[in-house]
Amino acid sequence: MTEEEWDAVVVGAGPAGSAAAIMLARAGQRVLLLDRHSFPRDKPCGDLIGVRALIAARRLGVDEEILAGYPRLAGAYLTATAGALDLTPSTRAGRALLARSDARVIPRVMFDAAMVRAAQRAGAKLRRLTVREVGTWDGMGRMVSGTRSDGDIRLRAQGVVLAGGYGCRVAADVAPLERHNRDQIAMPTRVPEPSRGIAMRGYFRNVAAPNGRISFCLDDWVLPGYGWVFPLPGGGANVGVGTLTRGGASEGEHLRSLYSRFTENSASPAAPWLSEAQAEGPARSWPLDLGPRRRRLTADGLLVAGEAAALVGPLTGAGIAFALETGAAAGTTLAAALAAGDPRAGALASYARTTRRRALPWLRAEHLAQRWLSDPSHLGALVSTIRPLPPTGVLGARLLLHLG
Repeated sequence: MTEEEWDAVVVGAGPAGSAAAIMLARAGQRVLLLDRHSFPRDKPCGDLIGVRALIAARRLGVDEEILAGYPRLAGAYLTATAGALDLTPSTRAGRALLARSDARVIPRVMFDAAMVRAAQRAGAKLRRLTVREVGTWDGMGRMVSGTRSDGDIRLRAQGVVLAGGYGCRVAADVAPLERHNRDQIAMPTRVPEPSRGIAMRGYFRNVAAPNGRISFCLDDWVLPGYGWVFPLPGGGANVGVGTLTRGGASEGEHLRSLYSRFTENSASPAAPWLSEAQAEGPARSWPLDLGPRRRRLTADGLLVAGEAAALVGPLTGAGIAFALETGAAAGTTLAAALAAGDPRAGALASYARTTRRRALPWLRAEHLAQRWLSDPSHLGALVSTIRPLPPTGVLGARLLLHLG
């Protein structure tokens, strides 16, 4: 069995892991970035890279040439049983205000690979490895054990960042703990945790969706989830549905039925846009660990970032901005602790406090909004109320473009 030593090991090379590796490498730490896939690799997602995510990606050094291939979004379009809302600024002042909100639809196969390359440019080393276990703190560091094509490997690191996405539980000492532990992020005890989510998306060509606008469909039959049509260059689109998991019936069968109805049924709100469209490849599904949940974010020599910490919006299923922001914060915090020679939990606690302060208000607001909008009568009243108001175009577009 091969053994190696590193200053830091990052488990998962998605947006959170790449961001952590970038900040560690910039600080001069010897960092190894691990993923069980080789890049570029597809990641099922709606592909909306919102305003917050793009700001974070640029700070982390993402290649601008990648961004240039995908135009900025001009607004948003919302359909519901009560009617449709075109949330696109119609005045010069509105368009000027929205111009400050740069959001784009970029396939994750492209975006994630660009973030990995940014990590490599910063000095991080990338390796394909299926991580099996992250050992407990032994006073000096942690042992990361994994498997690759040529055999098993053990990596000793003074600090580890877990950023492996949904279900990343390779370290036993970051299991959910007490509700009021300072090192975790959680809903108040009086508020139930969100249901988990599940989504499915496919790529289509020859789509006649509103040009340059992300489209959300919130008709009665898709609630408490939603459907989307997100534009891609050349008349393509990312088309999908997301919903909450339900007990009893098979989640996969329910989701497949919902997706087929949304993309194929003539009564679907997306039917006018997809009538001449053709699917490109099979649709793919993925689970969503909607937050906030009781997740411990730090332990001795260990930090958890992104979806591994359940930092996914319960209203939208969006988590890329949280992933980039918390990944960067985890890398910065761990780098400072390593430089000081003490990466134990106490030195990392600021990361948990900062993440809790920044993420909890947003996640709680989305959770409450999701519960309220799941009632069709509430959604209908909202659409009827805001349709006549002139500022709703720019304000609604700014809100939706910040969600990715």
